[in-house]
Amino acid sequence: MKLVIGLVGRIGSGKGAVTEHLCSGYGASRHVISDILADVLDRLYLPRNRENLQALGKALRAELGSSVIVDALKKDIEGDNAGIIVVDGIRYVNEVEMLRCFDNNLLVSIDAPPEVRYERCKIRGQKNETNITFEEFLNSGKQETEKYIGETEKLADYRIDNSGSLKDLHEKVNEILSKYNL
Repeated sequence: MKLVIGLVGRIGSGKGAVTEHLCSGYGASRHVISDILADVLDRLYLPRNRENLQALGKALRAELGSSVIVDALKKDIEGDNAGIIVVDGIRYVNEVEMLRCFDNNLLVSIDAPPEVRYERCKIRGQKNETNITFEEFLNSGKQETEKYIGETEKLADYRIDNSGSLKDLHEKVNEILSKYNL
């Protein structure tokens, strides 16, 4: 029976690092909600930047219903035969509801203080993150796609404080998965 793991967290919290660990260490399959939007942007020959992803997601939800992206993701997960599936980037309650449709699921919240997340973003060097000021970084957390994360985090089965090292993060993830005999 497949285990579907949803990850929720703010920008720079460590969702990507957890996803990489689950994929490389446990053979998990990776699904990112924004990949559905990125596919559409690619087809429209538009850049894959945070602004376009957020605008497209907002427009699709407004015009086609709040579950349009979640429904597509659910079908992708249903068609995935991996034993462990990680969903990186859960933000909305309806995405948690989709996760809960799978018999074997868990939601993990990952967080770190804003200063730590800011420094990580600058180091990872994604577009629009290398030259961002701390104030701009904090304001990015007020975007439409980010403002429901606090509510969604409350639904988590596990919470990881990712203030430490990458090794610490991996140990915390391993501890959670050991409860599932993995």
